[in-house]
Amino acid sequence: MTAAAQIVSKAHAMGVRLWLDGDRVNFAGPASAVAAIRSDLAAHKPEIVAHLRAGVSDQDSHGALIDADSGGLYLPWGACLPAEDVHRMRDELASLIVTLAEIEGWRSERLDDVMRRAMRGPLADLLPNLHHFREQLLTERAATALCSRAWRGEGLDARHYCPGCSGECVGTRRSCKRGGR
Repeated sequence: MTAAAQIVSKAHAMGVRLWLDGDRVNFAGPASAVAAIRSDLAAHKPEIVAHLRAGVSDQDSHGALIDADSGGLYLPWGACLPAEDVHRMRDELASLIVTLAEIEGWRSERLDDVMRRAMRGPLADLLPNLHHFREQLLTERAATALCSRAWRGEGLDARHYCPGCSGECVGTRRSCKRGGR
């Protein structure tokens, strides 16, 4: 295994995601892991760039085939996903998790744990995770909207059930029903 492959594997094991932007190696992950691996990345940058350009990842490509049209890796029992799509989906997943954590008020330990599991999980978990966190976020946003409407009493002014009443009893203790006060 080359030095670049070892560094990329080490970064992956520490929860650090590496990707290329031209000749620049970008990375994201837990701050402590990024700090620990930064010097290795700088020392072996040309080899790491070549390794990432080749699209080789010892963990992700085991058993993968190469698509003749795009050159992308794919597993014979799944759809061919270009690396850009995988990165885009993982970025979306990270954004969903962070947004949900902010809404629900997660502790930083829980956020780090969920993020690590989602980012380091197998590719087969990516679409189910996206679906799960999208649904959770929709549910939380709907609950928040419902609570804010109920707290302000929105929609209650249209709820008036006194037959033949002009609405003068709304907001008072009076009732227009016979015998009511």
